[in-house]
Amino acid sequence: MNKSKIKAFITGIGWVSKESMGHINHIQNHSQQFDRATKLPGIKRKDILNHPYKPFGRMDDFSKLGFAAIAFAMEDADIKKDGEKKNIGLIASTVTGCLETDINFQKTLSESLPSPTIFAYTLASSFLGEAAIYFGLTGESFVINEEKTNGLKGLLMALEIIESGESDIVLCGVCNSDIKTIDSSSNIIKPGSLFFVIEKKSLHSYGAIKSISLENIYYQNDIKITGLYDLAGKCSNREI
Repeated sequence: MNKSKIKAFITGIGWVSKESMGHINHIQNHSQQFDRATKLPGIKRKDILNHPYKPFGRMDDFSKLGFAAIAFAMEDADIKKDGEKKNIGLIASTVTGCLETDINFQKTLSESLPSPTIFAYTLASSFLGEAAIYFGLTGESFVINEEKTNGLKGLLMALEIIESGESDIVLCGVCNSDIKTIDSSSNIIKPGSLFFVIEKKSLHSYGAIKSISLENIYYQNDIKITGLYDLAGKCSNREI
């Protein structure tokens, strides 16, 4: 039996890809039109934050990837990044997780003393904690380890959280490193990060999102979506 319809609005989109990063109104391109980037960019603090923040420099690449997309999505939704407490939830879906960081930490065990700096980021959810602290987000926060990369489970959970009244705003998205240890023949992974701000009510948005079940999530009432990157393309009329 299908669940009752759950509806909310998309008010912000932020991403980091091999070609660009930012949000719809502020896109930072880092590849030429006929020379597409071959790897994800090295993200610097000044790319996403206006003020110094020492912990950002210590983050691993996976955490910077997710943290940046969250910051861009919040900016796009015009949510103040002032550190004041906000009942906003965070959900991230990932296939790769922080495997690269885990491998690097394992190397420190065999080559020298264990690195506490690297160890701090050996959980895939570490960047959600960093974002919650920096932006003052107090809602539910967790990571989903997916077998597929479409991110729809996280989106459905975000809508359910809003429907339950736990939070009126939830950030949900996908975050995957560009690593070669995943069998690409069985699972196509798009490296990068993409986050949406989903709100219960909004006068200005990219449109409404409606769920009936995991297999039936629609944009603008009747446009069925296959994943978060598909949704971003429909919202922005561009490939992300």
